[in-house]
Amino acid sequence: AKYNLVCDQATTFNFQFQIKNDSTPWNLTGYTGVMTVRPFVGATTTTVVASTANGRMVLTALTGRINVTLDAATTAAIAAGRYAYDLVLDSGSSVTRILEGKFIVTGAVTT
Repeated sequence: AKYNLVCDQATTFNFQFQIKNDSTPWNLTGYTGVMTVRPFVGATTTTVVASTANGRMVLTALTGRINVTLDAATTAAIAAGRYAYDLVLDSGSSVTRILEGKFIVTGAVTT
């Protein structure tokens, strides 16, 4: 799915959503996840990564919920602007891109 995200610079960014197959939550047992933000699609530099490995992404297996959190210090280090992101889940046997889109960082006056 395509979904644009807006992140206010120097604040805590929290994004939650639920994956369903029709009306049934997708069981995420055994999955890991990674959301990568880059300056643009195809860029070799990474702006920020949220993953189950670094604790910035939490999967609630039985309800199919995904929660991504970036603390205020992390978002303060991202320059205001437009970036590209995608979020992938890995079951160990297959990798699925769940979301992709623009990651828009709005500039902060108070930091």
